[in-house]
Amino acid sequence: MSERGLKISEEKTRIVHIRDGFNFLGFNLRQYKGKLLIKPQKEKVLKFCKELGRTISQCATWTQQNLIAKLKPILRGFANYYRGVVSKKTFNYINHRVTMYLYCWAKRRHPNKGKKWVKNRYFHRVEDNEWTFACYGTDSRGRNKFYSLTNISKTPIIRHVKVTGNYSPDDPELKKYWETRNQKQGKLYWAKGSKYEQVAKNQSFKCPICGEYLFNGEEIETHHIVPVAKGGLNDEENLIHLHVMCHKQVHNTKLKA
Repeated sequence: MSERGLKISEEKTRIVHIRDGFNFLGFNLRQYKGKLLIKPQKEKVLKFCKELGRTISQCATWTQQNLIAKLKPILRGFANYYRGVVSKKTFNYINHRVTMYLYCWAKRRHPNKGKKWVKNRYFHRVEDNEWTFACYGTDSRGRNKFYSLTNISKTPIIRHVKVTGNYSPDDPELKKYWETRNQKQGKLYWAKGSKYEQVAKNQSFKCPICGEYLFNGEEIETHHIVPVAKGGLNDEENLIHLHVMCHKQVHNTKLKA
């Protein structure tokens, strides 16, 4: 490394045996009986749980619908970051902690009500989970809608798939291989069950401007059909995913018109 002009900082570097493990960017890497396992770092998980508890306690007067909207992106962000490693037990633990936090939040709102009444009021059965924090509310268009909190324990663990051999994305003969690979990985780009995933499904995962698949290597941006400045809403019906250049083309055409 010194031959290439690189130096190791003694303050930030330590040498450990792989069986003892080490933490890096929120992950713990450690060898168990000869097998390397990568897990969420314990300290980061506990810190995340405490922050969730703090956030929920600060929202004591919020409506259930608003609290769900607040917590959903936080849980999805954590799950998306760790879903590529050994995280199933961690996700189950966090889901349990969140449920306990929310039950206490609900109980404090109704100190004179029994535990069963509170549970039936704020938690509903969704699939096989009868402790789903959920409620009925109205969306931005005034329509009735069922809102439920993301069950982080249901997040699928997605392993990285290595590229076959020395296949290059620049090889024209391998175009079909890379299209299939990008489409498969692209369908996991947005959080499962999110409105952005639904928008992509509505488009059949294709860019409506160029007709190409969204995940062809180009960057993707989300476009408001009716601009927010003109009263456009941030819901599924008013959103489409476009390639960056196609997005610029749409705006340039509107400016010329």
